[in-house]
Amino acid sequence: MPRTYRLGKRAETQAETRDRIVAATLRLYREVGVAGATVPAVARAADVAPATVRNHFPDPRDLADAAAEAILADTGMPDASIFDGVNGLAERIERLLVEVSAFFERSTGWWEVREADRGAGNAWEVAEAGYQARISALIRDALEPHGDDPVAVAVIDAVLVHVYFSIRAGGGSVREAVDVERQFLVPWLELRSRKRAG
Repeated sequence: MPRTYRLGKRAETQAETRDRIVAATLRLYREVGVAGATVPAVARAADVAPATVRNHFPDPRDLADAAAEAILADTGMPDASIFDGVNGLAERIERLLVEVSAFFERSTGWWEVREADRGAGNAWEVAEAGYQARISALIRDALEPHGDDPVAVAVIDAVLVHVYFSIRAGGGSVREAVDVERQFLVPWLELRSRKRAG
């Protein structure tokens, strides 16, 4: 009697293999950098054939995209749900600052990998573009109903990055960084909102 073919089991195995390939890629990023995560190296690390890696990720960019998504998932990149039940501009900005700061703290290891891998050229371009798009979307969500203000989005983005990392590098705490950011941003944004509405 012929063996019964179960598509569900095969799909599950393919998903597990894909996940193993992505996990092996992330290990290699940490150990040898992006340039060292070649198809043969990933295949060895994932214990699959190079053709299996190429079957799941036909273009090397596909694997880089999947790795970037995995990094953002692993570090708990915040999404719009952080604003659930939060009303008013000041409260929404506070929530944004707190959640993004916590994300920065969780992702420190990956920033260190990125800094150590500067010779990889634009290999981190996909991960950074995904990160930046999500941060910009969060900022627009925090500004609702004024999320269409490109100047406000740019100012918040600059403060989130530069003020936060400058204070942390100077020995300040996460709470101090958030407090400084809030003290600068909230009055400025409230004034800007009034001017735009008036």
